[in-house]
Amino acid sequence: MLESRPPQFVTIKCKGCRADAEIPVQTEDVKVKCHACGTVQDYSASKPPKGSGRSSNDSGSKTRGFGLGGKRGTDENPASMEYYDLLEVQATATQAEIRKKYYKLAIQYHPDKNSDPDAEEHFKKISEAYQVLSDPELRKRYNEYGATGSTPEGGFADPEEFFQQQFGGERFVDLIGKISIGREFKDMVNEEDDESMAGLSEEEKKKKQEEMQAEVRKIREKEHAERVETLVKNLISKLNVFTESERTQESLDAFREIQKIEAEELKQESHGVELLNAIGYTYLSKASQYAGKHAMFGLPGFYLRMREKTHIISETVSTIRSAVDLQRSFQELQKADEEGTLEGEARVKLEEAAARQGLRAMWKGSKLEVQSVLREVCDRVLSDPSVTKEKHGERAIALKTLGEVYCAVKADAVEQA
Repeated sequence: MLESRPPQFVTIKCKGCRADAEIPVQTEDVKVKCHACGTVQDYSASKPPKGSGRSSNDSGSKTRGFGLGGKRGTDENPASMEYYDLLEVQATATQAEIRKKYYKLAIQYHPDKNSDPDAEEHFKKISEAYQVLSDPELRKRYNEYGATGSTPEGGFADPEEFFQQQFGGERFVDLIGKISIGREFKDMVNEEDDESMAGLSEEEKKKKQEEMQAEVRKIREKEHAERVETLVKNLISKLNVFTESERTQESLDAFREIQKIEAEELKQESHGVELLNAIGYTYLSKASQYAGKHAMFGLPGFYLRMREKTHIISETVSTIRSAVDLQRSFQELQKADEEGTLEGEARVKLEEAAARQGLRAMWKGSKLEVQSVLREVCDRVLSDPSVTKEKHGERAIALKTLGEVYCAVKADAVEQA
């Protein structure tokens, strides 16, 4: 037998955004500020809202069998379905299904793309849900005990940072540095919301914005220089496995096998295969250019440089096209919301299309950025004035081998399905 206790919290609904909120049980009338939209409303202790008095561990109809006198949840019948409902998946969903749904919803509710006042709060919630359900151990604890027993050690990560990690994760940082997703847009939003602009004339605002933009450019240039410098050191260190060996065919084969093993591990990361292929293409291109440049008359090198320029133009056009498609999709959604003409399955399909286009646009933009940075890194590595031309040639051989390994990486059959 379990002994009960009086409820410590009551649940109320915001009159502004209709979000649910919990406050300690009150014995007097108070004013309550909404955690989601900031709306302030009166709360009457003598007339609490209908259904109030449930504890913070109770999720209403979303909680299954873990209330007073209930049993511990299972993987098939979790103690709480809240996180599953947030990600719009079944309790039996696979990791691939959870990841796919998270990408779709994260794009749909990302504050940079969704102007709805509730979007940011929902974005945080789905990020929290994904952090738990994407971790097998935390998911098992969540299924058994609900949200109370499944908080990650150290707390939940910042949603923006967490979302960025979906493109490669920390394991790719040594290869490509940190990808900046939507950072420029965020800077622009911060400028518009800057309280220091209040009371300034249009001319003063324009001048201040120019000063702020100049400062941001200076910071970005410094970050870029530090990123390239770090990646140059990392790449040289990786190539040294061959260049500091006996430099025989046997040592080159050993270097290739070592990189294959590492690549098989890296490809398991989010967008791992696509990232490795993009990195490999750049490595292979730069190594081939170096070899061609030192060939007879340098004609092969000239051809390869022209091919690189064509590739850059093609990737840029593709990225711009993706961004335009994304903008068009969100405009269609916005128009449908204003006119109230899109509901049910038709709206779901349009939202899914916008999510796919958003993820594709973000990926293409990130890929373009990564390859641009790596071209600079490779140029630095293959023209390092601190080493001999012979060493440059050895680095080019190792870089070509590394590029071939990364370009050959394919998704597992299960992932392709």
